[in-house]
Amino acid sequence: MAKSDIEKVLTVFQGIGERDADLATKYMNPKKYIQHNPHAADGVGGLREYISQFPRENHHLQVVRAFQDGPYVFTQEEGLILGQNIFFDLFRFENGLIVEHWVFSAKAAPPNQSGHTQTDGPTQAKLSEDKEKNKSIVREYYQTIHVSGDHSRIPQYFSGDHCIRHEPGVRDGVAAFKRDLKELTKHRSIDEIKFVLGQGDFVFIAAKGSHKSAPSVYIDLYRVEDEKIAERWGFPEQTPPREEWKNNNGML
Repeated sequence: MAKSDIEKVLTVFQGIGERDADLATKYMNPKKYIQHNPHAADGVGGLREYISQFPRENHHLQVVRAFQDGPYVFTQEEGLILGQNIFFDLFRFENGLIVEHWVFSAKAAPPNQSGHTQTDGPTQAKLSEDKEKNKSIVREYYQTIHVSGDHSRIPQYFSGDHCIRHEPGVRDGVAAFKRDLKELTKHRSIDEIKFVLGQGDFVFIAAKGSHKSAPSVYIDLYRVEDEKIAERWGFPEQTPPREEWKNNNGML
């Protein structure tokens, strides 16, 4: 039976977790593959070299969530890959093969003040949900609140104080979110949304901006419930200095 695009991505992660470059690159187009991981050289050869650097011991990777929207598969993982980390990955397919890949990571952290980890919570999308409507809701929310900075409109996107949060060090609730955001925006700006992808009640956003004047990317996964944002996972990641890039494709 032919593998789905999600199954092909899971094969990639199996290969990475097992340090098996042949398995990891099995479904990648060897002539068109574009790498956005700044720590790996471009092309399939660059990924194979990157995998070869992983230690043989204390190395594992587990996929927590995997969704698809058109030619894109977006995933969340946790694992011991050059340290204990949380990852979001994005793959673009053409004619059944992966032709482009983005990856974002953050250090793993203990449960937050409400007891949530960076990856716990629902893992399966409710396919009965209208993904295009949910994407529209989240795009409007993100553009209004995070890009334009109109925090006065936060209440319209949530149901009362209900907001389950998975960031380290925070607590649940819209009131707590508003307090944290007020402090956070003193040091950051989000300038441009690059991706809005969804499946069912889950919506993934990737955006570009800066933190303390350093170029950064902002990665968010939202769960929408009754047309309101109910849950959020994600993190910012600082873009490495240009001289450290192993390819010229940019993180996002």
